Amino acid sequence: MLKNIIALILIAVGLLTSTPGVTASDTWTGFRGTGSNISTARNLPLKWSPDQGIRWKQTVPGYGQSSPVIWKDRVFVTSIEGPQQETCLLHAYDLASGKLIWSKQFKASQTKKSTAMVSRAAPTPAVDGQGIYAFFESGDVFACRHDGSPLWHRSLVKDYGAFVSNHGIGNSVAQTPDQLIVLTAHDGPSYLLSLDKKTGKTNWKTDRESGVAWTSPVVADRNGTPEIIVSARGTVKGYQGLTGKLLWTLSGISGNTIPSASVFEDYILIGASTDRRNPDVANASVSNCCLKLVTRDGKPGYKVLWKAEKAVSYYCTPLAYQGCAWFVNKVGVVFCLDLKTGKQHYAQRLSGPCWSSPLAAGDQIYFFTKKGITDVIAPGPEFKLIAANSLLADTSNTDKSEESKGHTGKPKQGYSAAGPIAVYGTAAVDQALLIRTGTELYCIGTPEN
Repeated sequence: MLKNIIALILIAVGLLTSTPGVTASDTWTGFRGTGSNISTARNLPLKWSPDQGIRWKQTVPGYGQSSPVIWKDRVFVTSIEGPQQETCLLHAYDLASGKLIWSKQFKASQTKKSTAMVSRAAPTPAVDGQGIYAFFESGDVFACRHDGSPLWHRSLVKDYGAFVSNHGIGNSVAQTPDQLIVLTAHDGPSYLLSLDKKTGKTNWKTDRESGVAWTSPVVADRNGTPEIIVSARGTVKGYQGLTGKLLWTLSGISGNTIPSASVFEDYILIGASTDRRNPDVANASVSNCCLKLVTRDGKPGYKVLWKAEKAVSYYCTPLAYQGCAWFVNKVGVVFCLDLKTGKQHYAQRLSGPCWSSPLAAGDQIYFFTKKGITDVIAPGPEFKLIAANSLLADTSNTDKSEESKGHTGKPKQGYSAAGPIAVYGTAAVDQALLIRTGTELYCIGTPEN
């Protein structure tokens, strides 16, 4: 356990050392935190219900599928508005009270009809001591200071061409202390891009093969040098983080278009699923695997430690924690494997499918099911359910539209057609869990001391 915490602190230290008084336990800086979905937060809530244990709930203007990010006492979240997603929004909330501090609107460079079949503010932003960096399906990257004042703006579709995807873009950004890493994976010209966080100028751009994937890049540490890992469209690739040079490629992966790579120390978990192009469960299982970063003859590379026999992923990115690896399939069955050998310890059904990835902290692992029930289990090779917590008063009715909330007539922006209520993203800091649905942001936990 201590080794895990030390590793997390080392990953985050570059983002935190420039800001006095900030610790890894009171920040959540990007998609899946720093890329592992492990938190050092203390006193996280264990049990809650719709009428108990919820510190606050706020309706977020528009609609969004990104995770919240947190810097000390501020929670930042993105959304979109308009029938053509013509408005991009960035909001800041007070962590203690839920009060909206500010909200900024930006005009989208590329629009797309807003329906339940396309991504809407799906990429999770990044935050550090200097600002917030938000990437949208429109191809826009907006950077703001913590007070909402603008830093810079880039339109990637104007610079490099329009995004081509029937279902939109869902790639969240990653970061190093001075770089913002953006992946675009669509049917048009696709690439991995590094932007200077202070100016927004391009550091490097590496072209990639075209093809739609909603996975996100993750930053690994190779002897003090950042390495960008991208799992998407049949391959896993490692890029030198300072130059964008391709270092290594693992081919033959199938179904890795939704779950991202997960980094834990020098282990890389790869999630993959069955789909229309890959209906073979056995083929999908072996694509769920564990890599280890190695150096051979002075050249950076990898080795495959193991391939799963039965475990598959779907929406969720796998989790590595305390010697085990967890994968969640399409119907909500969680597979627990030994991190070093791949031996399966168990397969157990959760309260439902999960779209948000599992989160680990201390002696708990949280599985946030799509319909708002959070299963909390103990880490380790045996399945031990600690709690099952409902977020909504009637989870059986979570598929109802906005009309179930008392709205009549034609709802604003058509968000009743947004599809069933779903938990999209989460974050954790001391004494608080943040849970985000399409239109709501919840803070779980007792009032701050």
